Amino acid sequence: MENTSNMEALKNALYDKTYNCPICSKNFAAKTIKVGKNQVISIDSDLYTRYSIVNPLLYDALVCPYCGYAALVKSFDSLLPKQKEWIKTQICANYKSHPYSEYTTVHEAIHKHKMALLTCITKKGKTGEQAYIALRIAWLYRDLGDEAQELSFIQRAYEGLNEALSTERFPLFGLDEVTVMYILADIGYRLGKVLEAKRFLSTVITSPGISPRIKDRALDLKDKIFHDLNESEN
Repeated sequence: MENTSNMEALKNALYDKTYNCPICSKNFAAKTIKVGKNQVISIDSDLYTRYSIVNPLLYDALVCPYCGYAALVKSFDSLLPKQKEWIKTQICANYKSHPYSEYTTVHEAIHKHKMALLTCITKKGKTGEQAYIALRIAWLYRDLGDEAQELSFIQRAYEGLNEALSTERFPLFGLDEVTVMYILADIGYRLGKVLEAKRFLSTVITSPGISPRIKDRALDLKDKIFHDLNESEN
């Protein structure tokens, strides 16, 4: 009964939205989450947010079924003419149709995000965008309990976001500079980069106008790091 009610809740939370591919100009439908149907139930320390009905990451990477162009919803239409040419010759020319389930699985979401990452690299997208996609892939691997792959993509996200701080303009997909520094502190800590994590946290905590939510999380992480350092010294 529980699985049946979960499926009903999932169906009620989604609807089909039509997108127009900026590469091949064909229309296709993809599932989208209805506003107000999904409630936050918890947030991991690196801001990976978990929801009551459906994980938005499952439906936030689009792949055109006709030509293979892939991107996150927010950047799906943001292409320059030269980028379109690169995608046509390097992605579309070699694309073989990949069937997906009506209701996206975590494995399928990872595949779609990897397609989006490949497309982003092909179009010479900004390092920050590539890093943001890599972080989302890491989160999806976390859902699968695949720690090795999670850490691999967290490492990639860490390097890219760190570079983006000094080379790109913010916000990045809705994340301001301080929030990105907080994420860097957390994932840096996960990667064992304790001193770098402390440096990011110091900047975050002393930043003017920081949101109370991020400041509280930064202070919690700072306490955790100092606790771990004290434990290792004893």
